[in-house]
Amino acid sequence: MSIGLRNGAHALWLGAIIAGLGAAFSASPAADVLVVKRSDPYVYVAPDAMPLVYDWTGFYIGGHLGAANAQNELIYDDPANFFFGPERFASSHTSFAGGGHVGLQKQWSWIVLGAEAAWTFMEQPEHVRPIVGPDLTLTSRSHSILAVTGKLGWAWDNILAYFKGGYATTEIDYRTSVTSTGVVLSTSSEREHGWTAGAGFEWAVWQHLVFGVEYNYTKFNADRNQFPAGVPPPGTQVDDGGIDIQSVMARLSFKFGGGRPEPMAAK
Repeated sequence: MSIGLRNGAHALWLGAIIAGLGAAFSASPAADVLVVKRSDPYVYVAPDAMPLVYDWTGFYIGGHLGAANAQNELIYDDPANFFFGPERFASSHTSFAGGGHVGLQKQWSWIVLGAEAAWTFMEQPEHVRPIVGPDLTLTSRSHSILAVTGKLGWAWDNILAYFKGGYATTEIDYRTSVTSTGVVLSTSSEREHGWTAGAGFEWAVWQHLVFGVEYNYTKFNADRNQFPAGVPPPGTQVDDGGIDIQSVMARLSFKFGGGRPEPMAAK
């Protein structure tokens, strides 16, 4: 009986020692490497953060406002002016300018390509008095410009710098009047064609609202414009010349499409 009790005590001591060693081993730092835990399918693991880059792709419409300076060149030639020959005049005039624009553009990586149509109203008159007619005033006036241009830009997130260039057209009115009385003797209007080029800078203030500043240079070479004969001085009067227009505009546009992608909410 004493031998059985002795053997049972030994077994209890051996079990206690083994249990203690197991507890100590499981509590050691090395044990963490060996333990494999089952992942919880209900725990959301966020993906890598996606860069929120602004996309300039889309259709836009807006308005522009600023100032324009016109360098007018006018040549007056009349058969009655045989002694002095053609008279050449030049003048510069700065005025308010403003209008609207509409465009479409597409972004690939950091390059933006597009096309735009813009209408700009301005008052750019030129008044000259020829030598032959001391009481005669010649007036040439351009009222507005319609431009259709291509666009090439470089984007840095919500900032865009670009160049543009293309076709421009304007209506130039010619008028001959008596200086002392203001009586109009003859009028003529011609549609002139030219080209335009410029550069600009835009900043997407909000998702679809874009503010910008733009410079444009526009060149028109006016065709010869013949007035009716029989007005003082006698004979046919012809105006010829050109207009160089430089403008600086502040722009505000609303863009449809593109914008900044929205981050996905965690689920």
